[in-house]
Amino acid sequence: MEPCSLNIVIRADCGPGIGTGHLMRMLALGQACVQVGGCVTMAVGVIPGGLKKRILDSGIQLHVLKHSSGCLRDAQETLQIANGCKADWIAIDGYRFDYKYQAQVAETQARLLMMDDGEQADLAVVDLVLNQNAYATIPAGRTHVDYLAGCEYTLLRTEFLAEAACEPKHVVKLARRILVTFGGSDEDDWTSVALRAIEQAGNERTIVDAVVGAGYPNLDALLHLKRELKYNVRIHRNVDRMVDLMSRVDMAVTAGGSTCYELARCGVPSLAIAVADNQRPVVDELVRREAIVQFEPEGSAGELHSAIRRLMRDDVTRNKLSSNGQRLVDGHGSLRIARRLANYGVELRPVEMADEQLLLHWRNDPEVRSVSFQTAPVSIETHRAWLKNKLADPKIGLWIAEDQRNEPVGQVRFEFNNHEATISITIDHARRARGLGKVLIERACRKVFEQHPELLSVVALIKIGNVASERAFRNAGFTQATRTMVESKLASKYVLHRETVSRIRKVA
Repeated sequence: MEPCSLNIVIRADCGPGIGTGHLMRMLALGQACVQVGGCVTMAVGVIPGGLKKRILDSGIQLHVLKHSSGCLRDAQETLQIANGCKADWIAIDGYRFDYKYQAQVAETQARLLMMDDGEQADLAVVDLVLNQNAYATIPAGRTHVDYLAGCEYTLLRTEFLAEAACEPKHVVKLARRILVTFGGSDEDDWTSVALRAIEQAGNERTIVDAVVGAGYPNLDALLHLKRELKYNVRIHRNVDRMVDLMSRVDMAVTAGGSTCYELARCGVPSLAIAVADNQRPVVDELVRREAIVQFEPEGSAGELHSAIRRLMRDDVTRNKLSSNGQRLVDGHGSLRIARRLANYGVELRPVEMADEQLLLHWRNDPEVRSVSFQTAPVSIETHRAWLKNKLADPKIGLWIAEDQRNEPVGQVRFEFNNHEATISITIDHARRARGLGKVLIERACRKVFEQHPELLSVVALIKIGNVASERAFRNAGFTQATRTMVESKLASKYVLHRETVSRIRKVA
């Protein structure tokens, strides 16, 4: 079994009066961490039974806490879980986790990630602040704390990477299929309000998929309302794959929370209602970006059905909302964060002769040889002589990359020629396909430009067919220059110029 590249404990709040939004977006982070080879434990208090199964089915361990959410005993229990599994990270999401709670949980070797929709994070103890919202910006005059802000980091579950979510929405002239969704609890029963308004806005050919969560308290009344309505209503509870429903509808009527980002990802034109104060900034910003239209919750029933009717009949507006939404949310935010956490703390140190066995192991890896310009395996004697020469050569830079546990994860080599350096990297087999290549390239290039002020550019020569390397170098800011021959083999030449480095986002 491959070693765990990331050990994370997620503490998410959930329950009556709170809903399931915190839990669902942390489930998305947990799924992504599992996808990059992480070991994930989710600590929760009150949790509906249906969500327990979803968590466990995602390969995440579940720990139900004994104490009420946000109290110091909750913090102590969470801390015990993190210490017990030697967590690298503790991720916290919920409005009841105040400064005292964060300080208590921070008494561990694990780093602390705080999901922060406003100014809830205690910058004295938190290592990484995440605000996934469209309105989020990195604060001016930031401290040592790292920030991830904006829709580039919006947490969506793995289902939203499916092909059905990626395809542009086919916008019809008249919207007949409507999705109604107001979160996992919907204690004020906006679901029923929306269904009655749609009856006035549509006709007997209208088809509505109404989604309610495990915490929805009005199911019996909703089933009774369904029998009264003059159009086709299908009620869905504890939906496992929202993307399947979203891919089939023409528009949505929704609460103003995280579901707006899911709908945007799927290109579903939506009318959003900020049913809670914390949803107001989300709705306002998405309206500003023309990714949704909104309805004020204080409006009358008549105004609501008029707003729904307008959107049903306005295909021009729906087409604009759909395309703007998909441009805004690409669905990869969870994976970006998981890779960031897995690769956090990667440092470079100079290679020593004591590293010869490790370097030889990487050099003779069959996957490495298949994309190298010299594909034959190398003997220990040949490798030892090569390494001695390289370490003695002032025109060669050799570094080992180590993770936050001081485990070697890869190597970087530079060969200097006047104002240009040629870079090559190797990633340990267990750490491939997890975003480490981009991190290594960015960090090494920053380091080499800082150490060598005369250096103007860094070049990567990549064997044709090595798609993973090409992607990593492009993502790190390199641009393809031309094709050339290396060791009688065709190669792509990628270049990173010194002036470009300042535009590459610093990796934590």
